[in-house]
Amino acid sequence: MSRPSTSAVKGGRPASKPLHRGKQGHSNTRIAIRPAEVSDAEFIRDLSRKAFQQYGPYEALLPNWFLSGIGATMVAVLGRKIAGYAMLERIMGQAGSPRVSELLAIAVEPWGRNHGVGDRLLAETIRKARERHVERVVLHTAVDNLSGQALFRKHGFVACGIKTAFYPEGQDALVMEKELKPEAQARDLGAPGKPGESGWKRN
Repeated sequence: MSRPSTSAVKGGRPASKPLHRGKQGHSNTRIAIRPAEVSDAEFIRDLSRKAFQQYGPYEALLPNWFLSGIGATMVAVLGRKIAGYAMLERIMGQAGSPRVSELLAIAVEPWGRNHGVGDRLLAETIRKARERHVERVVLHTAVDNLSGQALFRKHGFVACGIKTAFYPEGQDALVMEKELKPEAQARDLGAPGKPGESGWKRN
């Protein structure tokens, strides 16, 4: 199935500005990460429309994937408002093959961009994958999403191919992946203050 561009941080198109810069007003506000709840489906629908409508009908697809339990979905709360979400697909592959999970989508509200929300969401998504003993995380993002690609590279993703006409509206997608080494999994999961701080242990 086709996936949306996996980083939307500027209205109507993939990311064109870095996600991790601070800005006055929210720079000292704590970003809390929690598992998405059924009541968040409308938020996921609205933000998916803002972020991915030029690629296809993801305002319908993504809430449906979330409600179907296709994987783990988390939301970022900036101050008292939900500012973004990320969706990690359940593990794919057969017995004996590498445990692979796909980052289906990551998006941030226009008002919440440039405050580190996307950076934090991606970091927590990777941590969740390690917690589940995933060996590789893959994602698809628009080929012109240069800022989003920079964010993914910052977190260790590397480009591994292009899929032509990947999105329902015909755009090409860059495929990126990150290998999760066992020693890195053990280190990250055992770091002080890490386990459970985002609420991800609740499935």
